[in-house]
Amino acid sequence: MRSPIPSIPSSIVSARTTKNMQHKGTQSRFPGSIARSFSLALFAAVIAQGASAQVLTAVKAGKLWLGNGKTLDNAVVLIEDGRITKVGANVEIPMNATVVDASKKFVMPAYVLANSSGGMDRENENMPVTPYLNVLDSLDPSSSAFDLARRFGIGTLHVLPGDATVVGGRGMILKPYGKTPEEMALVERAAMKVSLQPKNGSRSTQVAQLRRAFDDAKNTRAQWEQAKKDWEEEKKNGATNEEEFGEKLDELKQPLLDVLDRKTRLWLYVPAATDVPAALRFVQDYKTDTVFVLGSSCFKAVDLLQQAMKLGVEFILDDDLEYIEKDPITQDETLICPAKELFDAGIPFAITTASPSARMRFGNSRTSPTQQIPSWQIATCVRNGVPQRAAIAALTAIPARILRLEKQVGEVAVGFDGNLQVLTAAPLEPESQVESLIVEGKVIYERSKDARYAELTGETKSAANEDNR
Repeated sequence: MRSPIPSIPSSIVSARTTKNMQHKGTQSRFPGSIARSFSLALFAAVIAQGASAQVLTAVKAGKLWLGNGKTLDNAVVLIEDGRITKVGANVEIPMNATVVDASKKFVMPAYVLANSSGGMDRENENMPVTPYLNVLDSLDPSSSAFDLARRFGIGTLHVLPGDATVVGGRGMILKPYGKTPEEMALVERAAMKVSLQPKNGSRSTQVAQLRRAFDDAKNTRAQWEQAKKDWEEEKKNGATNEEEFGEKLDELKQPLLDVLDRKTRLWLYVPAATDVPAALRFVQDYKTDTVFVLGSSCFKAVDLLQQAMKLGVEFILDDDLEYIEKDPITQDETLICPAKELFDAGIPFAITTASPSARMRFGNSRTSPTQQIPSWQIATCVRNGVPQRAAIAALTAIPARILRLEKQVGEVAVGFDGNLQVLTAAPLEPESQVESLIVEGKVIYERSKDARYAELTGETKSAANEDNR
């Protein structure tokens, strides 16, 4: 059920009002008491009608990016109870709609992150095999990660456990606002996260642990099924008086069995090109419905990635979109963009951003604060030769498809969620900033009211700074 949509903030909203019609010199046809009763009844009817009426939000866009490479000038997006009902240049705005006036702005779909680790109170990277854990239990709605998501125009996130473990647990697809994890949730139990990145030991040990976890789950179920079969045979022969089979399947193994049964998708972190063969063999052997989260050097195994794509594997690039390759003889450095390599190979991919809690990394795998910004990630792809349309799709329509939300988010179309961002200019223009973010027809962020943004840009000073003056 969708959350009630509160009033839209006043700084970018103009509410349509009607003028009170006064008829001077006209007397009531009814005696005073009857007229008052009639007025009260009419007022009650209007209130009742308003209470049952659907909430309408109309976004007036100077230029609207639909998400499929097409744009509309001077368009209107009508959002009814959180869903888009009309899109076009000649959409009539109902009198009872709240209007978000972006008629001099650029409006486009809110970004979608298909792989993120931000927003948890702590990532599980201590216990190696924990398929029973769920991000829902560690999500912190007050995390600064969600402040950044709103500030940068992100409307949907898939939050998963970290990469420095073997089986991290279940992820959660959510909106970047809400007082409780349940209020934020779109899908409370989403994909299972596993990793080929060893925290300790060798890569072969990591692969062995991963396979052992799934083999143990298969063996546990096989033993349970055999025990149940034996019990049914005993009951048939009158060797037992028990009405029901009493042994329960280990609940801690069930999440892995759901992956093996393709009821749950698998997010497999593949840190380097040398790990791609092991990842491909895993998919071939266990027949899982898998998404590879690729480290920056994985483009070197592009032929194996193409094989994986034929098996239904989809791909998300890690936040590092530039790889420095050094010649072993001359020591000359070459800058390579994995996104461009995959694009040239005909492999669709999503991109993501760095988590605010990500550790600083150096060498061929490095994280900088700019990689937390979606527009920076898109610009990195474009700067290296990826067409702008494909780069934007890698943070909108493609991650939505990977999350199986391709009919809900990532585009501006009838039937989709009303998830829009209002920009001061086109996405890759130097002056482009997120002015407001709308999720399910509700304005959840305004730059003009962002105290942290004002502090960082010098428009205001923090209380701490004031005390130190």
